[in-house]
Amino acid sequence: LSLGHTLKAQGFVQAEYKDSKGTQLRYAILKPAKIKPSTKYPLVVSLHGIGGRGSQKWEDNCAPNKVLSQPAMRQKYPCYIIAPTVDPNQRWDGAPLAALIQLIKSSLKKHPIDPARIYVTGQSMGGFGTYSAILAEPHLFAAAVPVCGRGQTDQAKKIVHLPIWIFHGEKDSLIPPRHSLEMVAALKKAGGKPIYTEYAGVGHGSWA
Repeated sequence: LSLGHTLKAQGFVQAEYKDSKGTQLRYAILKPAKIKPSTKYPLVVSLHGIGGRGSQKWEDNCAPNKVLSQPAMRQKYPCYIIAPTVDPNQRWDGAPLAALIQLIKSSLKKHPIDPARIYVTGQSMGGFGTYSAILAEPHLFAAAVPVCGRGQTDQAKKIVHLPIWIFHGEKDSLIPPRHSLEMVAALKKAGGKPIYTEYAGVGHGSWA
């Protein structure tokens, strides 16, 4: 088994956020193990796939949470991680996405987060959500890592300035890799410089 399957997320605290329109968003947050005075830290926003909807294990919903929360990784890459969770019938769009954007902005006031180092990643439905987030707020994020997702190719010009690293499994039948390849092509055509990694022989679980 790979890292993402064998590890458990550690050190997260569960919380809830209500945005200005009353939308409730549940999330788990991990802080750096040691917060130094006068230091600002990166924020990684980690969006789960369809299997994480309605889950009570909010922090275990997405592979980066498990990997980045390991003690050695926390020491090497100190950062904040926000891992939100949507309800069983929701996706990373509309009201949940708007609440997430407000949560990120409010977290900048609440925690020593570097506004120039906010990153978003997500797998499957969360890969869709990664594109939705950067298209909604193209200048809030420093970079994006969509995994086996699908983007809006007609809006690629909005996000050409962003470093984007796209991942997909070659044998993914649920969300075929052509969706990522089409987004790569659209970004390049618009003047962007995305990186694309495709895993040979790997199906939908490419995040692991």
